[in-house]
Amino acid sequence: MTRKSLRHEIQTVSQRLYLRQARFHRTREQSIIALQKIEPYLMMGTGLIAGAVTSAMGWRKAYTAVSFSFSLYSFLISLPGRLMGISND
Repeated sequence: MTRKSLRHEIQTVSQRLYLRQARFHRTREQSIIALQKIEPYLMMGTGLIAGAVTSAMGWRKAYTAVSFSFSLYSFLISLPGRLMGISND
């Protein structure tokens, strides 16, 4: 490889890294803002309940239950549109 092509490749990789870091920082800032909007007692209560459920069920069963509930929720949200013939695709 020539020096010019190596330099171009390094600049390309550097630019991609810069864009990835900018996206990461933007997502981080949005997450911090979203967490600041949540009431502390609600967050503590949710964590306490999640810990108790995970302790009682085991983390694998708790993960399966949460995963199923998210898929069920998305199905229920799209159900009225499906019944009326409206597609979200």
